[in-house]
Amino acid sequence: MNLIPFSKQYLRLNESLPFGVRDASGRLLLAAGVRLDRPETLVELQAADLYADEVESSEWRRRLNGAMDAMIRQNVSLQRISEARPEIEQERSTARELGFFEQWHELALVLDSALRDMRPDTAWMTRLMAVRERVLRFAERKLDASLYHLIFQAGHSTERYSSNHGLLCMLIARETARTLGWGDAEVTSLEQAALTMNVSMRRLQDTLASGDPRITAEMRAEIDAHAARSAEMLAAAGVADPVWIETVRLHHDDSRRQVPLASLDGTQRSARVLRRVDVFAAKLSRRATRIPMSPVQAAREACLGADGSPDEIGAALLKSVGLYPPGSFVELSNGEVGIVIARGRRANLPVVASLVSTSGAPLGVPAVRDTLDKRYAVKCAVGGHAVKVRPPHEQLLALR
Repeated sequence: MNLIPFSKQYLRLNESLPFGVRDASGRLLLAAGVRLDRPETLVELQAADLYADEVESSEWRRRLNGAMDAMIRQNVSLQRISEARPEIEQERSTARELGFFEQWHELALVLDSALRDMRPDTAWMTRLMAVRERVLRFAERKLDASLYHLIFQAGHSTERYSSNHGLLCMLIARETARTLGWGDAEVTSLEQAALTMNVSMRRLQDTLASGDPRITAEMRAEIDAHAARSAEMLAAAGVADPVWIETVRLHHDDSRRQVPLASLDGTQRSARVLRRVDVFAAKLSRRATRIPMSPVQAAREACLGADGSPDEIGAALLKSVGLYPPGSFVELSNGEVGIVIARGRRANLPVVASLVSTSGAPLGVPAVRDTLDKRYAVKCAVGGHAVKVRPPHEQLLALR
């Protein structure tokens, strides 16, 4: 039996589930098909860490994700999203379905709204979990396309900076932790911390990214206190996962940087990974008055250890997203300039779609290049500001 975390917000009075709810040891707490009809039982279950068998609950989770997918694409009210159930999947409206990139924009909107309403008397947690579940579905089915969108977005737009940064950090942190071999519970806490680490300064983040970068004394105080304040807000809003809360509290703490990763406890490891991912993603992001770093420069800032080579976290991060990640621009050995559309066999061997010919003229049709071929090897990274051709995103992703 492979147990996976089960979110307690899906427990409802006078409802049953088609699978058993268990504790961490696998002990059955609520049998499949048993109606939860006693308020005291609901309270008792909600106070525990809950799990479900992955296989037994797979169909229910698939249908629930389908229901949430449909509701987010249709831009229904957040209240309805918070009440999503698998049966709602059959109630899809005839509204126009959103494209892939539009769905990511909707996720940023829902995440922003959930963080704005972070209070114990709201459905913010359910909205946050809906966002996380949708990101996980994209990660499983369209990871390269998701990285492409979020990294290109980070380098070219400051719109909803804080929410888009959280989404990108969640995706990279998840893949880095999985590369490091972490368990599901550890990865889940890290994902949730990535989405919420800046909740106390999300509006200030958006302001600084899109406007005047001058920082007042009051702003500096808010920035310096945001990790601790965000952790306090999570606890006050009902979060019971101590690893989630403490990862947020410690995600800027560099006091243990000389301690080997294996010597840290789970929370300290999680915080270290999140700090490094946060730095990497921030370096890739533009500001109103600053162009983004190239991925190679960002990797130097976030992935290299004291000896100048990638340490354990840096190596995992680079393996997860690549030295030239999807959504970034490169120049090839033959002089063409293109955009990375997928990770390759190694960190330095991405799949590239050439957009600009050796003469500097735009290619009429993007050409996919195998960078293992010496003619098309990556020569260097190129800043997006230097590329004047607007990538045809949907067409490029259809090439993969």
